[in-house]
Amino acid sequence: MAATEDERPAGSGEGERLDFLRDRHVRFFQRCLQVLPERYSSLETSRLTVAFFALSGLDMLDSLDVVNKDDIIEWIYSLQVLPTEDRSNLNRCGFRGSSYLGIPFNPSKNPGTAHPYDSGHIAMTYTGLSCLVILGDDLSRVNKEACLAGLRALQLEDGSFCAVPEGSENDMRFVYCASCICYMLNNWSGMDMKKAINYIRRSMSYDNGLAQGAGLESHGKTS
Repeated sequence: MAATEDERPAGSGEGERLDFLRDRHVRFFQRCLQVLPERYSSLETSRLTVAFFALSGLDMLDSLDVVNKDDIIEWIYSLQVLPTEDRSNLNRCGFRGSSYLGIPFNPSKNPGTAHPYDSGHIAMTYTGLSCLVILGDDLSRVNKEACLAGLRALQLEDGSFCAVPEGSENDMRFVYCASCICYMLNNWSGMDMKKAINYIRRSMSYDNGLAQGAGLESHGKTS
């Protein structure tokens, strides 16, 4: 019996026709929003980023209706690092990547629970807000003041940003994340714009491309 188009392996000859298997892509993105495939288990701590790519894919395929938007929105808000009653953790606020720390589920704007290892991550804050926008949320439960305070704490003297309050690598990726966060919150008080602009200018190479930082090789993605 001849194989159907769906059963033929890619590159099997017969004209080398490659069909876009839309339904399979949709099912894959759905899977990534539920139980992570085993090969992606190491991404548990940055699960919001996985969700961002999955939701973006479904959005491009006009298939967001296959997921429960309200449930995902509640999950994202539960990952918001909220200020405690004494606001002592204000510079650690934002969004964490997943519930790996076992913090109590709290999708509201009520005061957060203090944890010595809990803090927002700049990329998770960016992807978390992006996911909420993709899902049509109005961001009304985002503690904007806390997010912006946490963002300001991540900017370094040279204008770049690190990912977490404890310190990390710092480069153009996180400048991009910070800019997107400020744009989505419609508030640019989360950064020293002059320092950030100077960092970007110093990162321009001889070929007019932009690098991750000053003196480094220019990159298409950073440009």
